[in-house]
Amino acid sequence: MRRPRLALTAAAVGLAFAASGCSYINPVQTHNFYQAADGTNANLEEAGQLMVGVRNAIVVVQDDGSAVLIGAVANYTTEEVTVELEGLSEGTVVFAGRVAVPAESTVNLGVGEDAQQIQIGQIDVPAGAAMDLSITANGQSTEITLPVTDTTLEYYEDAVQGGSGEGASDGGGSSQDESTTGA
Repeated sequence: MRRPRLALTAAAVGLAFAASGCSYINPVQTHNFYQAADGTNANLEEAGQLMVGVRNAIVVVQDDGSAVLIGAVANYTTEEVTVELEGLSEGTVVFAGRVAVPAESTVNLGVGEDAQQIQIGQIDVPAGAAMDLSITANGQSTEITLPVTDTTLEYYEDAVQGGSGEGASDGGGSSQDESTTGA
């Protein structure tokens, strides 16, 4: 009778170690930037420090063919930064704009009172395709893949019509800049 109890105790201790080992071995995901939404993210660094981040960038094409860039631009520095955004499809510039982001703030991109709109107009890029987004600030630049979608999902339809656009940014303050240019 003593052996079965000893075996059960050993099995219970082994199971407890195995179950607790998962959280010990694997890093906590919230400590790292990761893609938690439909759009894409990019970071620009200066002197090894995070300077600017583009968050959840995505182009939404409406039924009439016009498009809206949705996302956010975050400034992690103590000074205002002007970020240049350029959308490219097969090497051709489809849109370009500038976003002035106040120190330690975030500017939402899209339509509505709390967002700055980057003029895109009509594009020939279908939903489901991808474009490139070139991001430049303070002499630093990077290029990321920019997904293109349509208004099939209700929250994108709301976002391009000036709704809340929830999920389109990472929050924070917002600012509007009149230096937006269309291409």
